[in-house]
Amino acid sequence: MVKDADAAAAWPADLVAVYEAEYVGFVQLAFLLLGSRALAEETVQDAFLAVRQRWQRVQRSAGGYVRQAVVNGARARLRRSRVEERHLIEAVPPDAPADLVELREALRHLSSDQRTAIVLRYWADLPDEETAAILGCRVGTVRSHISRGLAQLRREIS
Repeated sequence: MVKDADAAAAWPADLVAVYEAEYVGFVQLAFLLLGSRALAEETVQDAFLAVRQRWQRVQRSAGGYVRQAVVNGARARLRRSRVEERHLIEAVPPDAPADLVELREALRHLSSDQRTAIVLRYWADLPDEETAAILGCRVGTVRSHISRGLAQLRREIS
């Protein structure tokens, strides 16, 4: 049990710095995966809460852990709501850049794994090895997801 409520409520300065520096990018990452700004923000907030709870174990790689938690949270939401996603009509947030909304609409037609692999490669600029670790698959599978996803995007755009 925590003896000092103020100490329990305090957030580590390093984690606050990660939040301030990376929050917008993490929300954009989650938005591209989920297609909803509200779900994206909630997923990112949940990821930061998870990091806060495990701070002693993850403080050296907090940014990477938050990114992993964002991707895992987005994938979990997608698994729970595949049927809903097909019928989701998302109002475009007034401050969303047009290119981000267009990209999300194109990505919506891909499988969850293809979408995740492409977003992590081209938006988050992660190497295939790190993407494979996040997706829990082999590097060759990541490359296959990216190749097939890009081919489908080309067909959609044409």
